[in-house]
Amino acid sequence: MSVQAICATVNLVKANSESLSHPAASVEVLVIGGGVIGSSIAYHLAQQGCKVLVVERNEVAVEPAASWASAGGIRLWEQDPPEVGLAHAAIARWPTLADELGADLQYRQGGHLLLAENGVEAEHLRTVVRSQHELGFADLAFVDREALFSLVPGLGEQVVAGLWSPTSGQADPRLTTRAFASAAQRYGAVYWTGTECLALQRVTNRIVGAQTGRGLVQAEHVVLTAGAWSRELATSIGIQLPLRVHVLQVLLSTPAPPGILTPVLSAVGRALSLKQQADGAFVLGGGWLGDPSPDNRSYSLREENRAGNWENACALFGPVRQQQCIGAWGGLQAHILDDLPLIGSFSELGGLTLALGSWYGFALSPAIGKSVADHIAGRPAPELARLSPDRIARFDPDQVAAFLAASI
Repeated sequence: MSVQAICATVNLVKANSESLSHPAASVEVLVIGGGVIGSSIAYHLAQQGCKVLVVERNEVAVEPAASWASAGGIRLWEQDPPEVGLAHAAIARWPTLADELGADLQYRQGGHLLLAENGVEAEHLRTVVRSQHELGFADLAFVDREALFSLVPGLGEQVVAGLWSPTSGQADPRLTTRAFASAAQRYGAVYWTGTECLALQRVTNRIVGAQTGRGLVQAEHVVLTAGAWSRELATSIGIQLPLRVHVLQVLLSTPAPPGILTPVLSAVGRALSLKQQADGAFVLGGGWLGDPSPDNRSYSLREENRAGNWENACALFGPVRQQQCIGAWGGLQAHILDDLPLIGSFSELGGLTLALGSWYGFALSPAIGKSVADHIAGRPAPELARLSPDRIARFDPDQVAAFLAASI
């Protein structure tokens, strides 16, 4: 069904906040969650002429949402095969995305270096290069020690080789999320911020809307993209998502001289992602965990993980040791049992699309938004073929139970 056909099937109210504030509003597409994925979807739908309402429990891109906390890396190689199609589509979009959205995203295509610190790790990198070439990431190259130190003076002396991706880079996740949201609104999308979605509404085998803090919203189609908070909403319609919440830590340093680190750095044997911002400050990530609160509304960080993250960065890139850590935060990230996102619709349940759980959601966001919009409009979206939520039915129930019960 085309977007135009969907538009003809519903009785629309005026596309502004006042007209949608009544207890029983009707919209074409209701997007639950205004993070980078939800706002990208809203933008692409609105751009295609669809009337969209986004319900966001807080403001756009604020703590502790993943879109607020992300370290902002754009590394689109090393994807699992089911996400490769999205990765290639995203690579093509990022260099011109700021112009498209009319906003400064602080995007920089400075490349990415994955470093090896011994011979075994170096051989692993050769294997990675071969496998990624087979998946179409032809720009990746194995680089020796001499070339590495030419690219990045200041690396630890133990570094022996690296994998170089010149098309990778970084951007500001908060600016990017808000840019998608602003662009969506310019095309007519309406945002209800500070509004919680309380439950989805199901009639037999179709989702028909949602109950929100501002009343019932009836919708031709609902997109659930609430990230870490999606599980409880799915439960409201009898679906158990194999999803648990991770808290991913990010650290910020005092400013170093700008420009001493151009690419993003990571290492085979270390949990680390290291990048330098335009103001000279270093941003450290890499998968170090914190602890979600019992209600998954907030988090706490672990002091030993702050220290470990910082020490890894100092060992890999000496200039970090000359700085101090002045900031630390975390974001609530949805983690799916098989480490792949749930993007698409259930074949036996109409009116609902999921878009959640990608480890690379920020980097993939331009492509996810376009593919989901195409999927809702009935156009081909082959990039989503292997990410369908239908695969949940094939998961072993005992494994799901153990996954949900496990401490992190």
